[in-house]
Amino acid sequence: MSRLSEAVGTAESSDSATDRVLDMLPDRGDPTWYVVGLAFVLFVGFSIYTSIVHARFGSTGADLGAYTHMFASTLDGEGWLLHGKYRVSQPTGSYWGAHFSLTLLLFLPLFALVPSVYTLLVAKSFVLASSVVLCWLLAREVLDSDRLAGVVTLSYAFNPFLWSAWSFDFQEQILIPPLLFAAYYAYRKDHHLVFLGFLAAVLFTNEFVIFVTVGFVGGLVVAAARAGRLRERAPALVGAFVLVGIARFVSTRVMSYYSEFGGLPSYVVAEPLQPFIESARVSLIDLLGVVLANPVLLIDSTTFAVEQKAVFFAAFMLPVAFLALFDERSLFALLPFLGFAWVFTGEAKAVYYQFGAHYPLYLLPFVYVGTMGALDRLSARFGPIETPSRAVFSVLVAFVLVASLVAGVASGGGHLARPPDAQPDHSETLDAAIDSIPPNASLIAQNDIYPHVATRENAGFIVSQGTFSAYEREYGPVTPEYILIDSQLNPNAPWARTVQRTYADRLGSEYGLYRYEDGIQVFRQGYDGPVRGITSEEPGARQYAPADFATGTGTERNGRIVSTNGSSGDYIWFGPYDILTPGTYTATFRINATDGNADPVLRADVAVGSDHEIVASEDVTPQPGQQNVTMQFTVDETVTDVEFRGIRQGEGRVTFDGVRVNYESPDAGANASRLAADTTATTIPAGGDG
Repeated sequence: MSRLSEAVGTAESSDSATDRVLDMLPDRGDPTWYVVGLAFVLFVGFSIYTSIVHARFGSTGADLGAYTHMFASTLDGEGWLLHGKYRVSQPTGSYWGAHFSLTLLLFLPLFALVPSVYTLLVAKSFVLASSVVLCWLLAREVLDSDRLAGVVTLSYAFNPFLWSAWSFDFQEQILIPPLLFAAYYAYRKDHHLVFLGFLAAVLFTNEFVIFVTVGFVGGLVVAAARAGRLRERAPALVGAFVLVGIARFVSTRVMSYYSEFGGLPSYVVAEPLQPFIESARVSLIDLLGVVLANPVLLIDSTTFAVEQKAVFFAAFMLPVAFLALFDERSLFALLPFLGFAWVFTGEAKAVYYQFGAHYPLYLLPFVYVGTMGALDRLSARFGPIETPSRAVFSVLVAFVLVASLVAGVASGGGHLARPPDAQPDHSETLDAAIDSIPPNASLIAQNDIYPHVATRENAGFIVSQGTFSAYEREYGPVTPEYILIDSQLNPNAPWARTVQRTYADRLGSEYGLYRYEDGIQVFRQGYDGPVRGITSEEPGARQYAPADFATGTGTERNGRIVSTNGSSGDYIWFGPYDILTPGTYTATFRINATDGNADPVLRADVAVGSDHEIVASEDVTPQPGQQNVTMQFTVDETVTDVEFRGIRQGEGRVTFDGVRVNYESPDAGANASRLAADTTATTIPAGGDG
């Protein structure tokens, strides 16, 4: 009987626990379910979208690749949060030498369960989707109006700057919005210990957010004083300032332990301040000293690129109708960030004052807290706005959506990351190139390839040529077994050229071209054998489409470059500034030159190096149909900035269909001429495949 009673009691206890959980859920008709549905759609949509961006090699090593390597290296016991970058200030290679993030470790168990880059992308989408729900719950608490709360939540959910951060790789700053919303919700509910707990999590997400939080807490003090609740709020506010001090002390000590020195790279400093900087890195204290010693610099640096700063700031504030500027909590939080971005950073780090990449995550939660506060005051003053009619609600929703669209357009599409135009076949070839490199081999890859090799123990990448060269000067040459470059991937980005120029004097000598296909180059240390292909043993030709070239008097039309007029000596096309290792090559220009007289219409050149030395050249006369203009040339050392160009010589219509470059032989003998030894021009019927 007692066992039966225990069983019944256990069942009743289970039922009551279930009832308590169910009681916590919103009612069936509660609008919270609509918000949850919207968040779920955003979660799924951005999980798929960012995964596509990554799969098509649109992610970057400096963020997604570095975080992937951090987790992989930590779990494998190789080191503590090693990020694969080469910086003089961080000889240990730990991320904590650059930034201190304690909450970042929350993702470590998840990555341990599923050690994949896609784990981080899905986790990011989930965290930011949850912030939409938390924004709704907070707005509902502050505004006491579901319709107004809905408008604010839609503004946040469709904010183009949130979408830009959402679509860009992975960063620990994704935790700031949900943690800050939760902290302020607890503050509103007078749960001071909970508030301080969440605020501590915000502060230990990244040391940069400390400065923004100082302003926010100062705004809380002013708001409490205005509401006559300063004495009541004092324990929480004092605790918040104490946490700020602790976070600053701990982050500084930890970063000092993992790095030799800190500060901003001098190249990101505002241009008016740069002549006053003598070191590779400079601290904010030093920059403040420079400004105080030369007050006119404050005006010069603030007004530098002032049009850009004004446009992007207006776009950033438009989705909240500038209301955040009328609340001390958000205004005080904005001031430290804007002071830093507008005064101390220049064009090299324009992403700060353009609110690009992940930087909106530092500000958006504070901006929306201030927006809620401003609306709350308006509601108190103007009663009808407290519960707007359905018509007014519809107008407000329309305004939010239009404002978000306009803000996105004004800021260049809200910096929304998009998949590059890489063809599926090219991506498959690049995947095959990665697989051809032994997993345990040391490897340097360009920035947009690094995320795909970041789980490898000995993989690294080059952030910038200057930073990497400084590292080598201090600690000696970095000599990986393999170097992986793809000149056809993201041709408008500098990543391939960064690696090419960094290793230019070693490619072709210390590093032989091991595999080549479709612009993908695998260099192997000490290799001097024949060049192999990637998907086959024969190396493929380099194919450069018209889109890979810049244009002068030519215009790109329907996938071709067309020029109908111009003066002698005008550049019709030029580019793509690739790299060639020693050997003999043939370059075939696909050209249609018509409507001229017998004189040459243009000259096709192959030029190499920064001084554009011509190594092959051919005059092109008018012919019916498309011509294959082929010239052979030899280079006896690794050359960069290889240029295939067309220069107008006379009258006539010119159509350019691209260039094909074949690697003929690795022999760059002494008797080989650098100038074209054999140039031919053959004509094929119009409409031929060339």
